[in-house]
Amino acid sequence: MRNYHKDIGCPRLDLKVDLMKAFDMVDWGFLIETLTAFHFPHKIITWIKACLTTSKFSISFNGELAGFFSEKRGLQQGDPMSPYPFVIAMEFLSKILTKRIADSPSIKFHWKCDKIKLSHLCFTNDLIILCHGSPFLALVLKAAIDEFSLLSSHLANQAKSNIFTSGLSSTTNQQLINLFSYMVGSLPIHYLGIPIISTKLCLRDCSPIVDKVLGRLTSWLNRGLSYSGRLQLIIPVLSSLQVFWASYLCLPIKILKIIEQKFRSFLWKGVEGDSKGTKNFLV
Repeated sequence: MRNYHKDIGCPRLDLKVDLMKAFDMVDWGFLIETLTAFHFPHKIITWIKACLTTSKFSISFNGELAGFFSEKRGLQQGDPMSPYPFVIAMEFLSKILTKRIADSPSIKFHWKCDKIKLSHLCFTNDLIILCHGSPFLALVLKAAIDEFSLLSSHLANQAKSNIFTSGLSSTTNQQLINLFSYMVGSLPIHYLGIPIISTKLCLRDCSPIVDKVLGRLTSWLNRGLSYSGRLQLIIPVLSSLQVFWASYLCLPIKILKIIEQKFRSFLWKGVEGDSKGTKNFLV
């Protein structure tokens, strides 16, 4: 994402695609055909198909269970098996993108990606597609995404998907925006919960970690936790958020002080931001 905030350098195009209800939209027929195409053993395919098609659900209405019904598609979130079939389904998209790009004449990869021939990054449903910023290559990517949507029933959420461009003329830039109909994104781009930006992180860029800390604190406000209970929550749970970010990024000192302040307030007062919280005395 270097210099994406400037219109300099060679033409570049970056798509951050958000799949609409990713786990709920998995087509079972497509998944079984994908497993077969990847030469999975027939017995394993039969087991997976049985797990998908035989599950039934019931609705609790006024405290009573009302009937049973089966589902027609999708993977159950929380099921330990679900991530694996989903990753296999997304591998099919990776194959489509790789083949479409390889079959295109005069292919040009994204800046700094030509040596390793990198065209996309995919971790479960977090998908980033990179290419040289040309209308022809954009059409190739659009065709690959449309083909995957047609076969798998996965649709891109245009309201949450973003397009990033750099080094393009205003006319070409508008053509690409109209082609994908994605929202024009702004840096930093968040991938796997990490803000990606080539410049120094500012306070605004790190606001998500503060929001996550506040969200955790808010969910614990009415638990009636003791001092030792709050301490045990801060050490392994809340601190892990800060450690996760700090392992990838150099967090600004001001952000670290804000997080420490939130921790201290929750630990000693019991309620974040409340000056009349619980008081503790050492005897």
